[in-house]
Amino acid sequence: MAKDAIYEGTREVRTFVDLAHGADVLIMKTEQEEKGSYYTTMSSLLLTAFTFEAYLNHLGDKTIKFWEEIEPIKVMNKYSVLCKNLNICPDFSKRPYQTLNALFKFRNAIAHGKSEILQETKEVSSYDEPYQHAPKAHWEEFSLLENAKRAKEDVAKIITELHKTAGLGDSPFIHGVAVGSLAIKTSNLAINPESPKSVRRLPST
Repeated sequence: MAKDAIYEGTREVRTFVDLAHGADVLIMKTEQEEKGSYYTTMSSLLLTAFTFEAYLNHLGDKTIKFWEEIEPIKVMNKYSVLCKNLNICPDFSKRPYQTLNALFKFRNAIAHGKSEILQETKEVSSYDEPYQHAPKAHWEEFSLLENAKRAKEDVAKIITELHKTAGLGDSPFIHGVAVGSLAIKTSNLAINPESPKSVRRLPST
């Protein structure tokens, strides 16, 4: 098809929204078929951790003038800066806040993964197969559907609290606005003067 028009447009990409949706999709797939769902569960947990950091960057950029200077700091330090700025006092001994520590311990173990030798001695049934009791790393044991669902729920609550307190509304998980237009090239108008000079696209969210 001939490229006979010029597109011009802008779109706000809210990365945290796509990451959150991705975590939801993976949880749904795991619930539909739990057998062999180890990797979908692991991936959902990682996307939820990424969702949280992406939202902190989104909010920090909107509310703190010097955010670019502190963006490289650790995730939980970013959260601390935003909480102080918004007068939020999270209680890490309770949900939803206590979930963050477990989630980012998991995330960091994957992000900075290393090989290790695990050893374990325990009493088991003689009818068991040895592979059933092979020792697991913390992040392997954490990759459970119940943990993925809890992390998704609690991170959504924390993000919503930040969003509302910052005066940005009750619904943070909305895609950014996109606006675009098409303009027929002048050379094509000479050939077909009845062609519309421009076709306006409505904003989409």
